[in-house]
Amino acid sequence: MNSRRFVGGLIRFGLVILACWLVIGWVRRKVSSHNPHVRVEAQAPPETLGPGDMRIYNADSSVDLVLMGDKILAGLSSKTVAKIKSGLDESRSGDTSGLGGMVSQIVKSSVAGAIGTHAVFPLSEIKDVRYADGKIRVQWSDGGDKELFSGTSVNHQKVSDSFNEADAKRFVDAVRARKGLPPSP
Repeated sequence: MNSRRFVGGLIRFGLVILACWLVIGWVRRKVSSHNPHVRVEAQAPPETLGPGDMRIYNADSSVDLVLMGDKILAGLSSKTVAKIKSGLDESRSGDTSGLGGMVSQIVKSSVAGAIGTHAVFPLSEIKDVRYADGKIRVQWSDGGDKELFSGTSVNHQKVSDSFNEADAKRFVDAVRARKGLPPSP
């Protein structure tokens, strides 16, 4: 009986590692296929920010955009992450029997651990940032020019269209100030 538990534990551990590796790999491929300037940070930014840092939320507070130090972070807000984790916890309690239940538990735990992942845009790779046509646009140091959230949707709405104009302009001005650029016109 002890050897079965040991083997079961090894299998469980292996599945957790595999699930984490798959989730992180998928996020990295998804993010980097849209923008080569993006890095992935598995840890969500802290709730309290330092002096000069700032955070804005989209219209339904599902996504946050954070200026922190020498980088911009974009990802699901802590409110959305908590909501998803709560839903996972509730669904986790119902399916605990057999191999299927074990695999389900492992996958849900892995997803819950990776759900706070944020895309990271280093300020050193940004030449300029502006608010135009209702979107935050970034001009990269290598000459590329793109919407910050091009091709990204949450709840079937493009994220780039979901930020309040006044908040987005304040964020752009804060980024420009951090880079030593004059405020946007």
